[in-house]
Amino acid sequence: MGLFNRKSSQERQEEALQMADDIAAGRGFMGKMTKAFMGSEFTASMQQATASIHRADHVAGLRAAGVPTQPATVLGMQDTGQTINDNPSIVLTLQLGAQAVAIQALVSRLEIPRVGEQVLVMTDPQSGGLLYAGLAPRA
Repeated sequence: MGLFNRKSSQERQEEALQMADDIAAGRGFMGKMTKAFMGSEFTASMQQATASIHRADHVAGLRAAGVPTQPATVLGMQDTGQTINDNPSIVLTLQLGAQAVAIQALVSRLEIPRVGEQVLVMTDPQSGGLLYAGLAPRA
């Protein structure tokens, strides 16, 4: 904490994300009221958005820890209609080795992958699932 118990930007962001998780899960007064007035469709959409944020944070942590990535070629992409902080959530169809796989990813609006481009993916050591790790460096 800072002077006069002021919270850092990181602490405020973590607190806001926890509040969003609670509301999306219907916990607490605000969560129950949101679900009652906005409906379960809205809260389901909010749960997907917070899951995307957590996934992006998880990937950043794995990359910082040195988990290896592998290249994949973008075969197609589809917009999910969700944006978080103006960054779109998309479904990428990727050529990974001899197989085509589809993964949902939150991508930077400044670095949206295009069909034919190389991206980096990694395998989550905990779940074994495939995670989007960003655009591959251009040669």
